[in-house]
Amino acid sequence: MDIDQKILDSFYHKIVPQASSSSGVIIDGFLFNAFFILDSQLHDYEDYSSPVIQIRNEEKFNQSLISYTKAMIHFLNMHPEFENIDYVYFHGDIDKIIESAVLNVWFNATEEDFRNPIEFLEKRTAFLEDFTSMREFSKHHITKTIDGKYPCHFEYYVDVWNPSGNETPYVFRSRICGEDGASIELPNIGFGIDHKDCYVYCLHNGKKKENLNSSEKKLNRIMYQANKNVDFDYDEERIQDISVSSLYALTLFTSFAQENGCTSLIVKGNFPVRNIAKMHNKKVDFDEFQRICNSAMNRYYRSFRRLSYHFPEFEILSYPYEIDNSMHIKIDNVVNSKDDFIHQVYDSSKSDFCTIKK
Repeated sequence: MDIDQKILDSFYHKIVPQASSSSGVIIDGFLFNAFFILDSQLHDYEDYSSPVIQIRNEEKFNQSLISYTKAMIHFLNMHPEFENIDYVYFHGDIDKIIESAVLNVWFNATEEDFRNPIEFLEKRTAFLEDFTSMREFSKHHITKTIDGKYPCHFEYYVDVWNPSGNETPYVFRSRICGEDGASIELPNIGFGIDHKDCYVYCLHNGKKKENLNSSEKKLNRIMYQANKNVDFDYDEERIQDISVSSLYALTLFTSFAQENGCTSLIVKGNFPVRNIAKMHNKKVDFDEFQRICNSAMNRYYRSFRRLSYHFPEFEILSYPYEIDNSMHIKIDNVVNSKDDFIHQVYDSSKSDFCTIKK
């Protein structure tokens, strides 16, 4: 059997029948709480709570699914570090890798993506094949030092992370560093680039470190300079209710996107299959889980609103569900200089130097 047919058989005959059941999907003994159906199955279901993949052109959908899966296989071959993750590499079993690829992509689909699955798969393929992300993967950026009582600089780089468990194949990592070697990690940003559009899928805070040493406490205090002279009554957005570390990560990331020719940020959120899986894992009822999700999503989008507050040049063109289910932000090429600390961070990223990762 050729690989194209193997991909289609895995999706239609192995994954879809399990995903449309109430027990989830099992691949090589690993249980994935994934639930969705095809629009051709609607007449067999009375419960319409599962996301529905709407396939209007089967031939084109199949080709997009094949192209995406081949791109994922190539991506895994390019990054042997994933061989250590059982439920990603499956000890090199190509059949299981294919099953995982045609399943896990739907964890990162929004409601709109389920209505337009061909466009969604083409976009995910573009993320895997994006030359900018591949090129940046070998680099490590260090910004110009910002002087003060406790001089500091920032470091950032593009990395890969578990493409089965995370929202995107590439991740932007950054940290604030003291000149004495102390550092604090900033939230990770899951992203994908498709031509001049930079898609953001998540803003992950790592586990907060307790018992900071004296140098780390100084770095932590420095980051709170972002709150100085901020109008917290601005536009009734509660823009103070964010993690300041997220603001710094987004500032560095938007500068990075700008430098690589991106003209817009498209902020994704609310992934139905992923949300249902989380609800099953947390074992909470729907109303409680919806409350948790709404609170987390509001804070997530508020971080971008705070970015735009400091940088009006990164103008929010639309909020989720105004024109689609994403937040759209314009990235202007020119940012007006200001003397506040967050602008010093942005300016320092324009005077960075780059080393090759070891």
